[in-house]
Amino acid sequence: MAHSFAITRPVNPPGVEPVLTEEQVWKGLKFKAHSPDVFVPMISACKTISEDGNKIVHEITVGPVTLTETAELHPNSVVYFELSNGTRMTNVVSHGAGGEIFLTYCFANGLPGVPNDKPKPSSEVLNATIGKSLEKSIEIIRQMVVDGKL
Repeated sequence: MAHSFAITRPVNPPGVEPVLTEEQVWKGLKFKAHSPDVFVPMISACKTISEDGNKIVHEITVGPVTLTETAELHPNSVVYFELSNGTRMTNVVSHGAGGEIFLTYCFANGLPGVPNDKPKPSSEVLNATIGKSLEKSIEIIRQMVVDGKL
């Protein structure tokens, strides 16, 4: 059985500088859709196959496996990433009641590094491991803003 999981992190926790805007986070996610290897260390190679409107198709290599990844962008809020093995990842920019910005990663039909024929790790383990990946993505976007790349 394929595993699924979702995790959310605040984009601007207390004390973090610079504070990112929704526009900057979205630009970072657009960059991720074009260059997923910058954000996902498991991707050792990435080649753009096509780009048409809001869809980008890549050939990516993860370990010994080559997959097709289709990224579909829905401006300012959602990027869907679908792999040829059936795994679907969603990146969502959302807002809290107090105006704070959140970034959520959702994984459906498979989790990174977890074979579907193995038991699903606990929510605590997934929160820690996938959480680090999500936090790293926010750090990369923040650094790109500092470096003037976004």
